[in-house]
Amino acid sequence: MIYNKDNLKLFGDFKERVIKAKQRFSLILFFLFFGYFLITLKIIDISINNKIKLSGNIKKNETPLICRADIIDRNGDLLATSFLVDDLAVNPLKIEKKQKEIIAKKISKILSDLKYEDILKKLNSKKSFAYLKRSIEPKKYEEVMRIGEPNIFKVKRCGREYLHEQHASHILGAVNIDNNGIKGVEKKFDEILKDKKFAKNSKLQLSIDINLQKSLDEHLGSTISKHSADSGAGIILDVKTSEILAMNSFPQFNPNEIDKMNKEAEFNNATHGVFELGSLFKSLSGAIALDTKILTEETIYDARKPIKEGKFTIHDYKPKKRKLKFSECVLYSSNICFAQVGTDIGKKNMKKYFERMKLTTKPEIELPEVGEPIVPTVWRKTDLMAMSYGHTIAVSPLQFVNAFNSIINDGKFRYSTLIKKENYENDNPTNVINQDTSKKIRKLLRDVVGNKEGSGKNANIEGYSIGGKTGTAIKNKKDRSGYKDENRTSFVGFFPSYDPKYIVFIMVDNPKRIKENFYYATAGWVAAPTVKEIINEMIPKLRIESEKKEKENYLTLRTR
Repeated sequence: MIYNKDNLKLFGDFKERVIKAKQRFSLILFFLFFGYFLITLKIIDISINNKIKLSGNIKKNETPLICRADIIDRNGDLLATSFLVDDLAVNPLKIEKKQKEIIAKKISKILSDLKYEDILKKLNSKKSFAYLKRSIEPKKYEEVMRIGEPNIFKVKRCGREYLHEQHASHILGAVNIDNNGIKGVEKKFDEILKDKKFAKNSKLQLSIDINLQKSLDEHLGSTISKHSADSGAGIILDVKTSEILAMNSFPQFNPNEIDKMNKEAEFNNATHGVFELGSLFKSLSGAIALDTKILTEETIYDARKPIKEGKFTIHDYKPKKRKLKFSECVLYSSNICFAQVGTDIGKKNMKKYFERMKLTTKPEIELPEVGEPIVPTVWRKTDLMAMSYGHTIAVSPLQFVNAFNSIINDGKFRYSTLIKKENYENDNPTNVINQDTSKKIRKLLRDVVGNKEGSGKNANIEGYSIGGKTGTAIKNKKDRSGYKDENRTSFVGFFPSYDPKYIVFIMVDNPKRIKENFYYATAGWVAAPTVKEIINEMIPKLRIESEKKEKENYLTLRTR
């Protein structure tokens, strides 16, 4: 190549242009990288802000979880337990107004059980927190999260599960959606069950046996259905400890579905309802009469014709129309006899013993649903006559069982309990009647079941010594102004009669007459057979020995 001035000049211009081009390119690269850097910073900033917003939403609404303690039965079987639940929540104040309708439509498509209008209403709320859905499934939550709205989030809470559904529902009660006890044991022990330390280290152990509970439920439910009855109640009690082994009220409810619970099912007939229980009270008035020594088993009462007192006429369901020994008065459940017994007992003694049996005051039990007894304000002669056979006084089944337990358990009164006892021997029972009277009344009540002429013969089980008393009461009107053509039938059984260990009580409200029972709707035909069925199931479950074997063991212990 030939170099000259022109060539050198051309080369110089080219070199200058190249240098300028490189400078421009470097400047462009600088701005490109700087722009990319700014965009990256913005993305990071948005991401951090969104996380802070979401975290802020959660923290604002997050409170320490206090899951309730478990509830177990006397054998350690789980009755109620807690678990974690996710709720879908939102901070409406942080969502852009123009986005709310769009978000509401998207959520309504994902959660088909929610209405668009209801969702939008919550999104338009003036509050900083609102629940969109309580208890959301994980898959549905993930779908909602794909909408991309950071101000919608989940909040954890404690849920409650009742493993045996309707069984023991009136004992356990229920909690509301906010984990607060609203009924039963759940309400009575609400603070204890929610206590963190207790929940972490302990369980609430009840006295009930869930297997006996299911047996009681099955047989009482079957009887109510069979007789098209209105309602009912049942109690199984450990005589020596006063522990309730099972207790129910019909109709029942499922505490897992409290939104489906109605007032009728919610009401506890066993503890909250108070009723005139009829001839069941003859066992109590009989014990009072024997204890005050105003009569003996051989005392004669005239039962040849009805008694007229003022505007009232007292008669027997199946009159014997003859004079009866007191033992026969109990055997045949004679109203005519017991009206006279009530008069002989008198106002002073009747009041004194009813107070000892805790029949005139509200009973104690570990439940909030407890009924107040209805007792006459003035105890006239007609009241004494009627109270002796279970009218003009109304008590709950629980209150009656407490009193009945005292007269068959050597005269010792203890309130029933729903909490398992470690050592009942340290209890300090009060004395209602003396031990000898208790022995006499047990024998009379054994004849009611064991004698073929007894009103409770349909509860008898071959080889087992069962005592008991029937009670058929005419129901009063709601305003207590009179009576209607409906019965309330009850039976209380206990065994073994010579050394009682268990009481089984059944009440069936307004049973209808059926052909199978020869159209009788009385306690002897409705309630007594039900108690027999329950005891028949208890015998193998509790490994109860026959009368012969039991008596041998009983006599051996007595002679030591």
